[in-house]
Amino acid sequence: MGVIIFTQDDARYRKGDYLTMYGDITINPTAPDTTYILHNKKFSEDELIYWASVIPYRMVIVVEKPPTLTAKSEHCVILDQNMKVHKEQHHRSMRAGLCWTDRDRAFKALKTVPLPLANAFIKANVNDIEVGRLLARCKYTLHADYTTAVIAYGVNPISNFKWPSKQSKSSYILPFLTRQTDKYMDIIATNDPIVTNEIRRDNVKALPKGVNKRKQKVIEWI
Repeated sequence: MGVIIFTQDDARYRKGDYLTMYGDITINPTAPDTTYILHNKKFSEDELIYWASVIPYRMVIVVEKPPTLTAKSEHCVILDQNMKVHKEQHHRSMRAGLCWTDRDRAFKALKTVPLPLANAFIKANVNDIEVGRLLARCKYTLHADYTTAVIAYGVNPISNFKWPSKQSKSSYILPFLTRQTDKYMDIIATNDPIVTNEIRRDNVKALPKGVNKRKQKVIEWI
């Protein structure tokens, strides 16, 4: 029995006796001490186990992503190091960027964090209006380094690091020209008859719970 190796780059296996195939296995892979290199996008686990029982040495399969593997094939399947790509974790860099007192080091740490993720952590940890205004002026407009610099040098180091809370999915229909983050929209929609009438006119389902759906009379100054 031989082994099946999944890789994204077969350069290291092109040594000694080897044969290369594209798409399908077109050569009987039974020669001893020979590496069979196959460029194939689709390969099931059952096929892997079968071919591992046929080949005497090894078969290298070049793919972007290996198939789903279970314990039944672990004795004959190897993932090359370049296939073992782990999802990048940014929370350490974000914690460093917000907590370290050395802001130059904080700036370097923050450069690896995607801007949407950094923005979520800023909302959870920073309540500085000036920082918010600077971010609003440069975020997604100027180069990302400007936004990173605002966070690194505009935020004072914090000691109580918080994770951003996951937004709960809501079936509530927002009134026109409002956002989910408008804190006082319910109060305005409930107590300002002009706004309430506009919501009744445009989308009555967006009225806050308990508000009368009938249009109210409004007294205005002439």
